[in-house]
Amino acid sequence: MVFLWTSAGTQIHVKIVHKSASVLQLSVENVEAHRQRHTLLVLELGTLFCFAVCMFLFRLNVLHALFVLPIGTLVYLYNNVIKSESLVLVKDFALQCSTTFANGAVRNALIPMEYVQDIVINEVFFNLKVIFVLQVLTKGHLFRKKPVITLLQQLKPALPSLKIIYTELHSVLELQNC
Repeated sequence: MVFLWTSAGTQIHVKIVHKSASVLQLSVENVEAHRQRHTLLVLELGTLFCFAVCMFLFRLNVLHALFVLPIGTLVYLYNNVIKSESLVLVKDFALQCSTTFANGAVRNALIPMEYVQDIVINEVFFNLKVIFVLQVLTKGHLFRKKPVITLLQQLKPALPSLKIIYTELHSVLELQNC
């Protein structure tokens, strides 16, 4: 259990949930998810208040269209705050990546181990800066169109976090690659 940071400066909590010779389950949790949702909710309520003032105080019926875009954007962002991302590696079966949103929705991806060539830390350009990401190099006909899959792509942990995760993943995969 380690508190670290993302490449954007958000505090995260990296913990190994379960580890054995052939199974690794680890979780990267966004410590600031509750605060992020609270901030977005305050912004939504502030925008709605401005809309109400324009509608009732100034009798401006034309401005309601101007408030649709900010409210829609804030609702979208509110529902897409990432609570946690997790990786489950079963040595001879698959690698599962799960993203849990703060509203309870879960997005899963499964990569069979027969299509995994390697797991690497790579540097990429993101928002005009260089960050490090954990990527799976794939092989085979299933992944011809997408030969590289980025893990933990929503939270984007910083390099010290990625080194810990990389070491743990390779400690389970070590016997398979011999």
